[in-house]
Amino acid sequence: MTFSLQSNSGIDSLHRGIDITLWQMNKSMEKLSSGLRINRASDDPAGLVISEQMRARIGSLNQEISNLSNQIDKYETASSSAMQMRSNLTELRSLAVAAANGGVNDSSIQQAYAAEASRLMATYNNTIDSTAFGKQKLLDGSEGSVTTITHLSGIDLSTPEAAEESIAMLDAEMGRLDSAITDLGATQKNDLESRRRNLQVEAENLTAAESQIRDVDYAREFSNFLKHQISLQASVSLMAHSYLSDRTIINLFYNSR
Repeated sequence: MTFSLQSNSGIDSLHRGIDITLWQMNKSMEKLSSGLRINRASDDPAGLVISEQMRARIGSLNQEISNLSNQIDKYETASSSAMQMRSNLTELRSLAVAAANGGVNDSSIQQAYAAEASRLMATYNNTIDSTAFGKQKLLDGSEGSVTTITHLSGIDLSTPEAAEESIAMLDAEMGRLDSAITDLGATQKNDLESRRRNLQVEAENLTAAESQIRDVDYAREFSNFLKHQISLQASVSLMAHSYLSDRTIINLFYNSR
């Protein structure tokens, strides 16, 4: 074994090893504290680029899911109003059937039926005009609406004969409204909700894949940290031993004089 007072390659190697181990420990601590395997481009350049591309796609998917959720809310609002209008028509038809019973009704009863029918028509038409999502009307056929439902008119229950004609008109209007309700429900279920579910699955899968690239494996990284810690302790002990060995040799020279 060569001994030199000017330099000691063994100690130099230990110094270098300690520096590397400290750097590795700091990297492990950084990953453990941040929860990320990739904290900067130097950790994994390719992985970082792939992760960022995935994050951009996930962000776009989440925004599209949010947009679809708003659309679904819009259709649910329209459907709810349309179902209430369907109840109005059902009530109106019941009144018309009662008003058509000329053998029982007198003029005051006929007028009562007519007044109630007028009230229900006003409610029906007001629902068309007032149903909106934010400031966007939904049922009147204007830009942004989801369907077109026309105002109800011509329902007259003042006489049995007029009531009979009104029954036919109400039946036709019920058919048109039922068709609109069916279209609203089908669009919501088959187009919007189905599309949202597909996007949610894609976003979940991409999020899981991005996590595999970017997030730290705590068990593995903590094992690395412990390994570096043990290596550091061993290196420090060896360095201390090396200094003692060098001092022992110097003492031999000193004591031999």
